[in-house]
Amino acid sequence: MTSVGKRLKAFVTAALATAALTSLCAAPAMAQAKDQLVVGQLQFLTNFHPLVQVNNTKRLVINYALRPITAFDENVVNNCILCETLPTIENGLAKIVDLPDGKKGMKITLKLRQGLAWGDGVPVTSKDIQFTWKMAQDPKIGFSNYNSWTRASEVEVVDDRTVTLTLPRVMSSYNSWDQVIPEHLEGPIYAANPTLDAYVKQSLYNTQPTNPGLWNGSFLLSDYQIGTRIVFTPNPKWPGEKPHLQRIVLSYRDNSSALLQNLLAGSVEAVPVSPGGISFSQMLDLKNQQPDKFTYHLAYGTNVERIAVNFDNPILKEKAVRQAILYAIDRQAISDELFGGLQPVANGILSSENAYYNKDMTLYSYDAEKSKELLESAGWKPGSDGICVNDKGDRLSLELVSTSGNQTREQIAQVIQSQLKEVCIEITNNFVPLQEFNGEMARKRKFKALMMSSIDFSPSVSPRIALGSDAIPKAENNGVGNNFSAYASPAMDKAIIDLEAALDPQTTREKWAEVQKIFSDDLPMLPLYFYPRAYVTVTDLSNFRQGTLDPLQIWSEEWQRQ
Repeated sequence: MTSVGKRLKAFVTAALATAALTSLCAAPAMAQAKDQLVVGQLQFLTNFHPLVQVNNTKRLVINYALRPITAFDENVVNNCILCETLPTIENGLAKIVDLPDGKKGMKITLKLRQGLAWGDGVPVTSKDIQFTWKMAQDPKIGFSNYNSWTRASEVEVVDDRTVTLTLPRVMSSYNSWDQVIPEHLEGPIYAANPTLDAYVKQSLYNTQPTNPGLWNGSFLLSDYQIGTRIVFTPNPKWPGEKPHLQRIVLSYRDNSSALLQNLLAGSVEAVPVSPGGISFSQMLDLKNQQPDKFTYHLAYGTNVERIAVNFDNPILKEKAVRQAILYAIDRQAISDELFGGLQPVANGILSSENAYYNKDMTLYSYDAEKSKELLESAGWKPGSDGICVNDKGDRLSLELVSTSGNQTREQIAQVIQSQLKEVCIEITNNFVPLQEFNGEMARKRKFKALMMSSIDFSPSVSPRIALGSDAIPKAENNGVGNNFSAYASPAMDKAIIDLEAALDPQTTREKWAEVQKIFSDDLPMLPLYFYPRAYVTVTDLSNFRQGTLDPLQIWSEEWQRQ
């Protein structure tokens, strides 16, 4: 275990010396029912469709009620969630085959678990898989590329519960598959609305999200009020373990300070810790002042906070400028001062806790003098007001966009603004609402220079989603992809393809090392730090599997209050 891992483990048993909380600590708790859990949240969803415009916020909500075919638990073990048996080469449900074009591909057999049904009682069948795959193939719709169904070139229905997927090449992610959507409800809507804008507006996920037939998990989305709450109740048709909780209420607030106040007052009983909840520094303060009032869940995470750099911006197209920016950000100091050293610095897209981390790649430890040297080599020199200019008289002034109401990101952006000014780079911070951020800024790539957000590379997710040239969101693919920088590198594309085809640990390690080296050389985005998977909950909540590497909501039927 690394030093960071040891600190994470020690956190749950040791108080940290931090600033005192306000007098809210003494607020009396409100008694709550033991058969429900109220979870404080930020950033209400802009649409409920599980496979369109997917981001971390949506994944952490939708999985209460709509389950993926497979998911990774806290032990980095891939589990069947909706399937009967996980396909592997060893058990024969996954096979490497010769394709008609002479290339190697794969045949994967997926069998849905017995008794699986939508909330309206209609069985979940192979037709739902085939329908979801068909929609994913339609470029006019633009489904998510997390564990994308587009990896399959063909889906053959064997029987009501069994399909055979054909993969056009050998892929290590052959047994990781995302959610499916109900053909009996969404099929007619898709047929009548064959474009993304029309379909999203008419999809029952947005017009009737409380329709039970949309959900196949242990919970149903049974009630909601825009911007205020989402309520989940048990799905009577769920064939697995029945939920212990009878209500899970996601209760929304405008900012993290309000979340903390409501947690202390007892009106919410659990909150995620940044992103999407209270800030990490707020959790540290709370742990110091109230070590026994709550349970502090903390585990190694794969969610990296990064700054996308717009490659269409001529200033940022210059690699020396991107390198200078990263050298000028003292990420370790940020982690130490704001997060008690518990949010490890990101040197790339894999944490140093990951078995495939490449310790030999180029590292960008804080070095202000190196930053200044790089800027000078790129033709930037301090002007009369201390901000760099080039020989054309252009100022080195860049806009940094992030989400409003997120205290952690606002803190980080202000620190970055101050640190970059020290090396003559002017940063203008622009905090925008989530809908604008996910739409105009990210999916339509209308940010001018820099954009701060997070992306989660769980074990089943290929780096293609953020680094592949085919993952650049644009009008032709309806904004699918998380390569917001518009980074396109033939070397990276080939390295990703090789990584995706690696089936043994040694080859996987070698290919991951290559991807990380190219990343560190090119800097298509600027890595900041990794979010540990963190939550604060009431102490009587048990079986809360915070460390799972896919959304913990996938196992929410296990949660129980004593």
